[in-house]
Amino acid sequence: MLNISCGNFLYHYIKFTLFDILITMSHLSDCVSERNFDVNRPSGAQLSTSQPFRSKSSLNNRIQEHQNHSPGKKTQKHSALSRHKQSQGEAAGNSQTFTDSSISDISTQCQNININSENDEVDQGDTPAFPKRKHAKKKERIKNLRIPSSEAMNNTPQPSGAHMRRPTQNDVVYLQDFFSHQISPLYASTNSRYLENLRHHPQFQVSQSNQYLMNAQHAASLPSTPIFHGPQTPTSVSIPNSPVVQSDMTAKCLQNFLQHPLLSQSFNMRSGEPFKYMPMQGEENTATDTNATPQTKKRNRKRGKESDMKFDPYISAENMEAGLKDNVLIEGVIRINPKQFQHAYVSSSNRSEQDILIDGLKNRNRALEGDIVVVQFNDSDNEDSGEETKQKRGKVVYIKEVVHNRTCIGNLKLMADKNRQKALFIPRDQRMPRLNVPFTSWPDNFYVDAKNYENTLFLAKISDWTDTRFAIGKIISNIGQSGDMVTETKAILAQNDLDVTPFGPEVRHLYPRLDYKIPEEEIAIREDCRKLCVFSIDPFNCRDIDDAMSCRELENGNFEIGVHIADVAHFLAEDTILDEKVAEKATTIYLVEKAYHMLPDDLCMLCSLFPGVDKLAFSVFWEITKDGKVLNHRFTKTVINSCAQLAYEHAQSVLEDKEDAEASFPETYNGFGFTDISKAIKSIGNIAAKFRRNRFDNGALRIDQPKVAFHLNASNGLPDSFWIYESKESHQLIEEFMLLANMTVAARIREDHPSLAFLRCHPKPSEYMLKNLAKSLKPMGIDLNIDSAGDLHRSLLQHVGPDCTDQGKIMVLNMLCAKPMTRAKYFCADGCEDDDFHHYALNVPLYTHFTSPIRRYADIMVHRLLAASLKYRENPKWDVDKVRMIAAQCNKQKYNSKKASELSTELYTLKYIEMKSPVVTDAAVVEVREKYIDVIIIAMGLNRRIFFNNDFPGKYQCLKNEECTRLSKMELTWTAANGLPEVKQVIQVFSILQVELYRGDDMVKVETKLVRPQQTSS
Repeated sequence: MLNISCGNFLYHYIKFTLFDILITMSHLSDCVSERNFDVNRPSGAQLSTSQPFRSKSSLNNRIQEHQNHSPGKKTQKHSALSRHKQSQGEAAGNSQTFTDSSISDISTQCQNININSENDEVDQGDTPAFPKRKHAKKKERIKNLRIPSSEAMNNTPQPSGAHMRRPTQNDVVYLQDFFSHQISPLYASTNSRYLENLRHHPQFQVSQSNQYLMNAQHAASLPSTPIFHGPQTPTSVSIPNSPVVQSDMTAKCLQNFLQHPLLSQSFNMRSGEPFKYMPMQGEENTATDTNATPQTKKRNRKRGKESDMKFDPYISAENMEAGLKDNVLIEGVIRINPKQFQHAYVSSSNRSEQDILIDGLKNRNRALEGDIVVVQFNDSDNEDSGEETKQKRGKVVYIKEVVHNRTCIGNLKLMADKNRQKALFIPRDQRMPRLNVPFTSWPDNFYVDAKNYENTLFLAKISDWTDTRFAIGKIISNIGQSGDMVTETKAILAQNDLDVTPFGPEVRHLYPRLDYKIPEEEIAIREDCRKLCVFSIDPFNCRDIDDAMSCRELENGNFEIGVHIADVAHFLAEDTILDEKVAEKATTIYLVEKAYHMLPDDLCMLCSLFPGVDKLAFSVFWEITKDGKVLNHRFTKTVINSCAQLAYEHAQSVLEDKEDAEASFPETYNGFGFTDISKAIKSIGNIAAKFRRNRFDNGALRIDQPKVAFHLNASNGLPDSFWIYESKESHQLIEEFMLLANMTVAARIREDHPSLAFLRCHPKPSEYMLKNLAKSLKPMGIDLNIDSAGDLHRSLLQHVGPDCTDQGKIMVLNMLCAKPMTRAKYFCADGCEDDDFHHYALNVPLYTHFTSPIRRYADIMVHRLLAASLKYRENPKWDVDKVRMIAAQCNKQKYNSKKASELSTELYTLKYIEMKSPVVTDAAVVEVREKYIDVIIIAMGLNRRIFFNNDFPGKYQCLKNEECTRLSKMELTWTAANGLPEVKQVIQVFSILQVELYRGDDMVKVETKLVRPQQTSS
């Protein structure tokens, strides 16, 4: 009787447990959207009004509810269950809890139950007879079911790849084994992809415990699922018709539930990672098993593909350091091709070798532009043939420093299947991955009003990235509507991680007000230069006047020329909250329509060297002969009073002796007039010209990049016209003396502060790229000498010098020569070798920035060091690591602000094209490829790529030159149309083409297409 009662009860327990699980899993299938990585394929996400998960404490209540569905059976089943409780000596209650020990006891007493039995005969023993009803026979069959013994189970043939049986104690068959061997095979084809969706489902993320998941272990079976007590208060979710969530659902319950043997899968749960399939013992060779079913092979292939879409884990820090020490690994800054995001590069430690190619997102391993990464070579990756295919390939195995802030600008769209759980974020920057954004991060009414958000720009941030096809992200802020100039400017600043938040009132007390008057005691410790003819030369719209110059002739016929720099460090106290904020900004950001200052506006005005006002300055004086020889120099802090604020146009008129030079001259102060200032300008100009000639004769290099400037409409701020910035003699005058001041100061602080000197270097360019460039240009009649910076400059001069009139060729050559160059950078002198100090382009051993402290924090650092050298302050007790961190921040902000400035110029160029669209102009060919050409718009300095596809009205063919791709040509045949005859056109590097520019669908893109030539060209 006991065996039958136990068997009967165990049957009911298993039956209703499975029933409850399957119903719950059905609800889950309705609630949880299946993870879908292809937005064009429906994800199957559905909403449900199903009930939430039950805790185990309510399990028997569920059985009771199920029994209530059949009123006629209620009495029999209830009495049988009660008799079983009495036989166990347990008190009746509303709920019943089963532990591992109780299940083991039941299993021990139920050896004679054979669930697999097909026998209709039932040996009821002492079991009381019940009146036979409709399903009496069926119940009798069920009562005779038996669990096979361990020997029987061991003798039972197992299918290929079946799970190994758990060990038994005293020949007791665990219920887990029963599930694993008898029930799991029935559900072997269960689709487990919804498990990953379940983990990412927002209902369960709310209750997930990361601390627990770090130590989570596999659950054995449902009977060991923990019991849940306490209130279960439903919480609302901000999605219509979304099921109610149990706020106290813990990760333990969810984990145990997912590990149920019914699923016939095993998953590895780790903190911050999605569920990953882990094959169990005996299952590893399923894919190669000759007896495997096609479905099994298909599943294994699918698992293999999914594993290829996951990133490899990073190596440990210890292995990384050891690999770098043994030269097995390479450290460098990763650069991602903005036009082909699949290709990224890391400079080799040997500059004579080609950069290491990181091919594909999987090999890039979550690194983004500017990150400092550690790369391992892929020796097995070899290209087919050819000189250019000898490129080393590698993969990122460690990110040593995360430089990129993981944010991006883009648009948010619904999935193709109108998924309510996640939306697709498409970044503008193709180097960023697409993001799946959960509904908790959506803007208000996004699901209903998605069309109204089509042109809205958002700032998003990557929160998790485990799949090569997409990342998980969240919306940070709504930038505004695409196409609006204010919004587009905000987007430029945000995507370059530039903070333009104005300074708050908390720092106002840290610097004087604009009515500040220099104290007499301050004047007493400085050199009084208020009687000198001091003047500034800057762009016509300049607000930040960092520098001024003076010149007077000495009795010996030499000249004393002074460079006077605003003494910002005098007002910016060190180690204050203002100093920290300024160091964080690091540079002034110059956009087309506005400058975002590094300093508070009032402090900029206070420091700027405006004319007619006493100002504090840090000055350098040189005694220079008429032939440009520097005899000596000295540094001092001064008080100056500028006599004029000149624009470059004023100085240029003086240098060219224009008739209207005096008439257009600005107001002068301190008793100096046009004659005094013009004489000083000409003297400085003559010496500057000698400096410039000597500098290039001594091996300096200059590669001019075109810079566009705009005239903006005063009423609406839109561009009325534009021009290419041209470097004239007046610009060169200032440039030469600023360079001289920077080099002079660099030598002094290096000598006085060998460990803390804040310097700037320019590393050598890629020798490999220069060699390839020289080789490719030689057949075109351009012979580049790349032995040194000076040799390169001299060999370029005959093709890009002032006597050359082909502006297209000049722009192309300058662009090609600029590509192999590296970025100049700030650094701390501590621990550096002599070669690390060299500035390649200037060809000088030491260089720094001293002349622009209003707009660069690096210059403020140099001012403080120089002040200590001159005993105006104590020697700084800076930590070397702190100086390095400041240098790194200055490098980052300088690069980001430069990119923002370029994007702003492009934005206003686009706006101009939109207002004048279409714009037909000339372009010079930079490169010819199989299906596209790269050109530079001569009038605007814009780089553009023109693709040839099915839209081209004719035929095109690329004639490749395998030995030298620079010699490749593109043959075009324009079909006859609209009365125009067939035209043939041959395009190669340096060809001048007519192109048409017009605004594209995206506000930040200028579309470019070729204009049909009037006659055949070659």
